[in-house]
Amino acid sequence: MTKATFIFISFLLLTLTLISGGYDASLSGQLIITTPFLLILGIPHGAIDNVLFLRNKKIKHVHFIVGYLLFVSLNVVLWTAAPLIAYLIFLVISAFHFGQSQFCHYFNKQTFVAKLLFFFWGSTLLSGLLYLNYNETQIIMDLYKEFDQFRVLHRKIGLLYFFSVSVSLTIIFTVILTYKRLLTIENMFMEFLVLTLILSAFYLLPLLIGFTLYFIILHAFKVMREEYHFLKIEQQIVSLRGFISLVAPFTVISIVGILILFGCIYSNLVNLSYGYSLLIAFSSITLPHAYVMNGFYLLTYNKQYSANMK
Repeated sequence: MTKATFIFISFLLLTLTLISGGYDASLSGQLIITTPFLLILGIPHGAIDNVLFLRNKKIKHVHFIVGYLLFVSLNVVLWTAAPLIAYLIFLVISAFHFGQSQFCHYFNKQTFVAKLLFFFWGSTLLSGLLYLNYNETQIIMDLYKEFDQFRVLHRKIGLLYFFSVSVSLTIIFTVILTYKRLLTIENMFMEFLVLTLILSAFYLLPLLIGFTLYFIILHAFKVMREEYHFLKIEQQIVSLRGFISLVAPFTVISIVGILILFGCIYSNLVNLSYGYSLLIAFSSITLPHAYVMNGFYLLTYNKQYSANMK
């Protein structure tokens, strides 16, 4: 059992204890609890996209920042013009990104079957989150008009079908990669255990609490660990303090930006709910981040790096 899995189980049990003790599981109560964790612990794992992308590239730092902000701005425009399409793109990109992050350290290259595993593992994660919290998502769409437009993608029978197909294909592709000896039998069963634990957390916990527990412990921390080891191997940092100094600037800028957005919502300058604005903000950050991380994983798919990232 990995340390991350042990920590995940520990926090799952602790969270269940708190909820059974009368914790406020309303959407506003969940936002109050999860937002600080997402901002302070979630954002840092993408706060050195500039450092990772610019490795061995003849691109000026300012050009990368302008391109990144342009990407973010275009996504915000898409959310304004065609929110359903923006939401669907966000789900697809996130599914692949989560799966790629989960399995990247096992392989020396991205085969077609590995890419299929990435996508369907992530699809299992997201469709499971939505299906297992179906009643809660319906309440959110009833309460907040911005979310009602996504109802077509949240029909229970459709979610069940997609979840069932994703689970089946995840199992099939994992077994295929194990048969090809790209995964060991131990790896295969450990990944099945981890996915079962994640889905159990989604079933037992409220929507935002369950997702935040996965996102912080099993995704963000894992990515930061990989980034840290990579930069140490590349001799760009020598200590944890050096890594924190790289992560801090854009983490602070991102948090300040989101807090300003919240201030505008509170002052009625922006006519959006806090949850919907967070969805747009994280979507706009996730798309360029996933692109950068795909390049990062392509760079690190060799024995020197993957051995240090396990």
